Amino acid sequence: MNEQNPAELVTQARKHLMNIVVILKEGNVEQALKSVIFGLFIFIKHGNLLIRQEKKEFQDLLTKAVHILSLDTTIKELCKDPLEYVQKKELELLARLRDLPEQIQAVRQQRVEQNAEARLQSRIDRLEKGRSLLLQKYFDGAIQHFKRLCDDFPGDHDLFAEIGKMLFEINHIESITFLEMAVANNPADHKSYAMMGVAFRKIKKFEQAEQAYLSALEAAPENVNYLFNLSRVYIDSGNWAKAQETLRRVLAIEPDLEPAQKGLEFASRHCRDLL
Repeated sequence: MNEQNPAELVTQARKHLMNIVVILKEGNVEQALKSVIFGLFIFIKHGNLLIRQEKKEFQDLLTKAVHILSLDTTIKELCKDPLEYVQKKELELLARLRDLPEQIQAVRQQRVEQNAEARLQSRIDRLEKGRSLLLQKYFDGAIQHFKRLCDDFPGDHDLFAEIGKMLFEINHIESITFLEMAVANNPADHKSYAMMGVAFRKIKKFEQAEQAYLSALEAAPENVNYLFNLSRVYIDSGNWAKAQETLRRVLAIEPDLEPAQKGLEFASRHCRDLL
């Protein structure tokens, strides 16, 4: 505020007060509040410089602006006693108005938290509905439901992974679809990569299974389960050399792992048979 030019400040205040309706239509209640505070402050500070008619016109602008502001839903929520401009009570009104910006922020934060809670609950409820559809054998309906759910929660890695796991024992191809969405959003999700590896192996897409396990091992290079399951991919695809190499890595970590010992013997025997 430019204390050196009261006439200019009065002119600015008038413009702000006359623009209240436009500001509120734009949804900017805080800017409208600032405009009223500015106008009221200028009137308190420099109203004595106005001639009688100018003073009355300014007070009429304040009366109208405060009334319009009081009709805003957020202001109504905060003010049990409606805002009202009363002559000679300008300081009291100014004090009330100055408290409102902080209160508005608190209300908005509360709404954000409530909306976040409601959104989370909706996610949980809709996920359970999809699970229920699967239990009732409505598979196609469940898949469409899950796809809509994922569209409404883009980038929700945990949701994609959970749906992928849910579908794993029912349909490996659909399970892979959601697991691929999960790892696309979180490349460090080695568990989803490993589950994809199992699914790809079971539908005999061995190259994809190998790549899935290699991706899982990038994040967890010493995971014995991943290494052992990768060896199963090589055994199932007849890649005996890679099977031996992988099983030796497993046994280097867990020398007494019997399935790995038997797998290495099996792979080695097939290698000898090829000679």
